[in-house]
Amino acid sequence: MSSILKVDTIQDQNGNLIISKDSGGGGFLSPYPSSSAAITYTVTVASKTAAHPYNGVGSSNGYFINGIESPVIELKGNDTSKPYHYKFDQADASNSGHPLRFYNNASKTTAFTTGVTTNGTPGQAGAYTMIAVDSDTPNILYYQCSSHANMGNHTFLTSPTVNTGFFLKLPTTDGTADQVLKTNGSGTLSFGSSVTFPTIGSISPSVIENSQTAVTITGTNFQSVPFVDAINSSTGAIVTADSVAFTNATTIVATFTLPVDGTYFLRVENNDGLSVRSGSALLTVSDAPAWTTAAGSLGTVSATGSISFTVAATNATAFAVQSGSLPGGASLNTSTGAITGTESGSTQTTTYTFTIRATDAQGQTADRQFTITISHGASGGGQFN
Repeated sequence: MSSILKVDTIQDQNGNLIISKDSGGGGFLSPYPSSSAAITYTVTVASKTAAHPYNGVGSSNGYFINGIESPVIELKGNDTSKPYHYKFDQADASNSGHPLRFYNNASKTTAFTTGVTTNGTPGQAGAYTMIAVDSDTPNILYYQCSSHANMGNHTFLTSPTVNTGFFLKLPTTDGTADQVLKTNGSGTLSFGSSVTFPTIGSISPSVIENSQTAVTITGTNFQSVPFVDAINSSTGAIVTADSVAFTNATTIVATFTLPVDGTYFLRVENNDGLSVRSGSALLTVSDAPAWTTAAGSLGTVSATGSISFTVAATNATAFAVQSGSLPGGASLNTSTGAITGTESGSTQTTTYTFTIRATDAQGQTADRQFTITISHGASGGGQFN
């Protein structure tokens, strides 16, 4: 027999309405606040687990909000005259040295302070950070430690609505782990499959230069239009994509300008707050080789003379003759770019034209055309360094 319960709101012991809570990629908290009393979240700090959205990046510690590891938090507010207040209690001793603050971006370049008040010292009694939320509050804010990188997650803004006097028919049996309650639209609730997270399969290109570049990301369960971040695997620095274009649920195109060379994790977050970070640093940022040896003639060598030239390019780790041919008796050192040998085989003055390709450690290439002239009747050899 089904149970029928008439409710105005469903609350936990703290008076907060929990819509859903999951363990993959961070939880999701959604309270119905009152404009006259603050919703209080208890903040603790502990070592990150694999569920943290920034696990392996930045600080090894993360925030736990009401016991949930760095959840996405829904903030409600739609009236500038009656803002809703959210209090993040940092009295627990584990908060020592970890002040929770709000920022306009994940990389913490711009602090958000409008309507934000702080009290006391984190880790001591009475310490908290409080934010007053109204319709002027940004849709997305990031809560992070002001002293350490990547400890928290983000919030998003919605308008509060409360339905009163409706009926909910509750399930008569327990669901399984990670399932959520779903409604049929008429108040009958049932346990359904767990929430669907986006996934990242591959990217193209996987190596880019520092200048603005579009990267195609393939995966599953993308929503229009997600947020995309690149996370430096060494420093934890977060760079938000300049723009994101939604193609379909399996393809998005993120345009990045990444001024710092290195390898980067990618993080995709849908509008519902569910996110994924690539399991490995998929994106490499590195300048392609740049030739420092001028194109054109390397010099002139007399017949049967000693050949000694060197071509150079920054960031290059290998060289190869891409087209054309070197003079007879000459060879290219594929590691150093040195062209050496003793000329042989020519019977008259001949100019040899060839293209050398420089390749860096990431497989990026740059080609340049050169010439060497073998002179019959000229005296002396030639050398270029």
